[in-house]
Amino acid sequence: MSSRTHKLEPEKVIKVNRDKQSVPAIGFLLKDQHIITLSHDGSLQVIETRTGALVGNSWQYNKEESQVCAVDVSPDGGRVATGSKDGKIRVWKWNGRIAKMLVESKKHGAAANCVCWSRHDGGAYIASGFDDGSVTVWPSSGLKDPMRTDDTRLRYIHAINYSHDGTQLLVSGYDREISRLTVDKKAREVQLDDVVKICNNPNHVSSATWATTTDGHAIVTGLTDGKIMILELPEGRLLELKGLGHSDLVCAVALFPDKRVLASASHDCTLRFWDLHAKRTIGQPLQLSADLTCAAFAANGTLVATGTCDGEVHIWDIADFLSSAIPMEDVNGRDGNETAGPLFNPNSLIPTRQREARPRLPSFPASLDAPSRAKPITQGFFDGVRPAGVNAPTPSVRRRVSMSRHVKVAASRMQQVFRPPRTHIEMLPTNAYLGGIQEESQQNHHAQRVEVPIVTGRQQSGATNEPTTQGSILVPRTRWVNALLRMGCIPQYPESMD
Repeated sequence: MSSRTHKLEPEKVIKVNRDKQSVPAIGFLLKDQHIITLSHDGSLQVIETRTGALVGNSWQYNKEESQVCAVDVSPDGGRVATGSKDGKIRVWKWNGRIAKMLVESKKHGAAANCVCWSRHDGGAYIASGFDDGSVTVWPSSGLKDPMRTDDTRLRYIHAINYSHDGTQLLVSGYDREISRLTVDKKAREVQLDDVVKICNNPNHVSSATWATTTDGHAIVTGLTDGKIMILELPEGRLLELKGLGHSDLVCAVALFPDKRVLASASHDCTLRFWDLHAKRTIGQPLQLSADLTCAAFAANGTLVATGTCDGEVHIWDIADFLSSAIPMEDVNGRDGNETAGPLFNPNSLIPTRQREARPRLPSFPASLDAPSRAKPITQGFFDGVRPAGVNAPTPSVRRRVSMSRHVKVAASRMQQVFRPPRTHIEMLPTNAYLGGIQEESQQNHHAQRVEVPIVTGRQQSGATNEPTTQGSILVPRTRWVNALLRMGCIPQYPESMD
């Protein structure tokens, strides 16, 4: 094909169905020699890439109960996984002429909206997302004894993607958030790793896929307002791809085999290409006559196929288009004459929260004499303490644990500075005040008492009737006094001295 950089035209336009129903999904089969398409009625149809002719009859197990909702092709191109409205996952074998169903899973309570083969191990597992928000990982050989989780924080799943290392799953479901799941094959568990908010109302995430940039791994999402957002990992920085973007919902994002070029299909009747390293658009958009519904790259990177809402499939040859639009740079997107830093390996492990977890710090400092970064307290520590007559919540041990480390260290230093020598002990009546705190109950005259030091020569904030020349006093052990003792605001002396 000759280069058409000014206006790229489709190589072939195939009418998949005559009733002009949409094409929800599409994929390449058997070394890109065939294309499989999913029709709106739930049937599968194979197209020969070279001629555009329909091959054989449509695949459909049971039109009434087993309407196909999702399809994905295995890494070897010879098997097809489908998700159905009845919640079953099926694996089909395609030999170039006919399809044969190999195995099917047990029935699920909700529709299987999406399926995805694992790529790192040659397709040993199939991940599926359901309409009830659950995710299941199946061994592709028999679809038995799966790993499953209901904790995805999404109402329902409509898209699922394996990471290149097979350790994580990316799920989205027309929500403002996306979720990352960790697949632990040894423990046979699928656990929620991270939930990331991408946009605010009224926008939602309509498509998502894994990607790589010059800085590392990333997640690309398409929104309902036409924006393309990229989430860089592990920092979590969210950026918007600049350039001539879409004006309507982004229904699909597909990654080029080199993991640098992204194709986005939209309901604005355009297919656009993006350079993820430069974070900008490539060339002019491909214009179609109807809204796009899906897109897929061929394994060799020379073809891209798109489906539309009027039942057509367009096949584009983009080899010359991309080679002329992307400058000759190294894998990190730098000019060859520039001094390049360490090259990023796109096949490296994708970081997770489990790998970045840090040991939890102790709730209390190991030593109260350790250096503290607490800010100086500009007012009395007991200022603002409400007396017992005010309807205030009762302090508890749980509240003490929730205090910050700076407050506890500052209180400890204050008690060391203002602690006088114990010189005299005097029994005070049960209605004595302590820093504005009054005895809450006068019924128990034999209540347990605790010795509290009094600063010599100073008047505590809020105190009215307390002597200021004695070293310590005994006061009833009330709820307020117990709370102050637990928080370390006042020291606890023995109740009697010899």
